[in-house]
Amino acid sequence: MRLSKEDEYIRDESNSISNQRAFLHKHIRAIPELKKMEVLEFKDDGYTGKNMNRPGMQELLDMVKAQKIACIVVKDISRFSRDHLETGKYLEQIFPFMGVRFIAVNDNYDSKDFAGGIGEIDVAFKGILYDFYSEDLSQKVKSSLAARKAKGNYTASVATYGYKKDPEKKGHLIVDDEAAEIVKRIYREYLEGKAIYKIAQGLNDDGIVAPSIHLKRKIGNGYIRHNATLLWTTVCVRRMLCNQTYLGHVVYHKYEQESVGGNDKKILNPDEWKVVKNMHEPLVSQKDFDKAQKRLQSNKKVKRVYPKHCLSGMVECGICGHNMRHANNGRPKYECAFTYFNINHKHDRNSIIDVDIETAVLSALQKEFDLKVESDSICEERKERQQGKIHDAQKQLKEMERSLEQLYEDQRESFEAYKAGMTEKDTFLQQKQMYEQLEERLNEKIRMQKEAVEKLEDEADAMPNGLSVSMGEIQADHLTRELTEAFVDKVLVWPGQKIEIRWKFKK
Repeated sequence: MRLSKEDEYIRDESNSISNQRAFLHKHIRAIPELKKMEVLEFKDDGYTGKNMNRPGMQELLDMVKAQKIACIVVKDISRFSRDHLETGKYLEQIFPFMGVRFIAVNDNYDSKDFAGGIGEIDVAFKGILYDFYSEDLSQKVKSSLAARKAKGNYTASVATYGYKKDPEKKGHLIVDDEAAEIVKRIYREYLEGKAIYKIAQGLNDDGIVAPSIHLKRKIGNGYIRHNATLLWTTVCVRRMLCNQTYLGHVVYHKYEQESVGGNDKKILNPDEWKVVKNMHEPLVSQKDFDKAQKRLQSNKKVKRVYPKHCLSGMVECGICGHNMRHANNGRPKYECAFTYFNINHKHDRNSIIDVDIETAVLSALQKEFDLKVESDSICEERKERQQGKIHDAQKQLKEMERSLEQLYEDQRESFEAYKAGMTEKDTFLQQKQMYEQLEERLNEKIRMQKEAVEKLEDEADAMPNGLSVSMGEIQADHLTRELTEAFVDKVLVWPGQKIEIRWKFKK
């Protein structure tokens, strides 16, 4: 329970300590699992909600740390704190970690119902605040990791294939004998003149499991990502031939993250990488490694950049379910990587010329459009999906705008608390600087969100690229990426150019 000097100006009798006490006890008695518990009372009379150092609050938090509190009940969140930063920290991090349930009665908030977050309470504002805090935290984490890496500590979550983490020395790698023999085999065969794709085929033919499977067997549950390769491929072998870890070195600073909290990273030039030498047992000599690099460079071709094919990522092998890769070497086609790298196992080679699959998909789509009723329903379904995206984007925009209003309200309360002598000048100036930074960032996010909404609205009114209307009929003129993303879910391919198309619209 909390009552502040600000509340005295409002003269709201319902907020008095006695009324808060009666209100909360009544609510506790209405919840079966709570009324069986011992009830303790904590109160701060005459303290602003911006102050987390008030005596009742500190007594409560001390008991939380001692794991003597199972549930905290307040009339509304402002009774706990008027500082959104502090509120988010406790509701999102500290209380869930300590196993403490939090209930704000008038806000209809019970953390039991919002296990993953604070529900509908200032969702967008919470995101902005965490962006703000994440930058500072990210810099601290980066500095700590950089210091450990500079000492030669290996900090990745899993060891490089060929090694395992030393159980007796943190940050140190020791040889994984089984995998190390495969690494040595790869270097030996490559230096003997064998092509990389032949090395990959040989490993698969001999039943050598891919690195992802090997690691799963070593460290267990859930290592394999949804997009991890389950086969030896040219990419996998080539990466091993370039990996300086096999020289006994720890290599870091190969990538830079472009934004806090995002997955977008840019790879740095090798001369920008940082290397700490001779930190673990090498699997390859410097002489052999240099020979491998020399051959890789001599075989290096000018890499041609092809535009993303209109069906890329949508074509699967009907036999084994693996994604089919779009190969541009020779006559462009889709082929099952599983059969390409397992030529003596599992099933026959399965491939299809990309022009043929384009023609088949385009023809099938046109047949769907030729059925007038189906054509109308297909386009209507697309519009409904687009309207759903617009609605979600507009909802996010409104939440951001509401958060901006809340930010202005917090700024006003912070200034009034300073004027009333309840906040020190240094504290007020720190709050002011923080709010100005948050305001700038939130305004930028609102601008970007408005642009996103406008783009979605424009796309909703326009036909996908590749479609046209002639004499009231929809014509699929040519297959485009926009068209396939709008209507194609996946295409299954079997030997003999047999295909099955699964549409996004209802049949």
